[in-house]
Amino acid sequence: METEIRFADGEVIRRSAGAESAPKDWVWTPQGPGVYDVRMGERNIRVALLSAPDAQGHARVRFGEVEQTLQVVDSRQILLERMGMNLTQDAGLDRVEAPMPGKVLSVEVAAGDEVVEGDALLVLEAMKMENVIRAPRSGKLTDVLPMPGEAVDKGSLLVAYESAP
Repeated sequence: METEIRFADGEVIRRSAGAESAPKDWVWTPQGPGVYDVRMGERNIRVALLSAPDAQGHARVRFGEVEQTLQVVDSRQILLERMGMNLTQDAGLDRVEAPMPGKVLSVEVAAGDEVVEGDALLVLEAMKMENVIRAPRSGKLTDVLPMPGEAVDKGSLLVAYESAP
């Protein structure tokens, strides 16, 4: 499985299944939840996860004394991006559109529901994979359009939010 770690400055680190996750001379020693001391040859550095990845894979990490925002992207998201599709939505939007054509397998919410960013909205089957479409932001839903079993086109409106304050 291919994974990318994308830093805010544009640097990208790519890892593939079977590849070492770090150079062989690096030793990761757990120091607590989300905190590691990493020995890199003759150098030591503390790495700490400051905020868990959100629905789009964004997280805050501290390397020594330097804090960084990064995004961890899995092989499915990389493939969809290469095909011009995307599972993520802009958190400021008042609507969630189908990122790809597919069949709605289940709908997890209803009009009037309050959702929190990252909540499952529906499951969309596309390219023989089940894709959970998650809430891009917190808020109240005004419309939930698709029904289970319904086919949707890329860009079809799936869910609408009450306008953000």
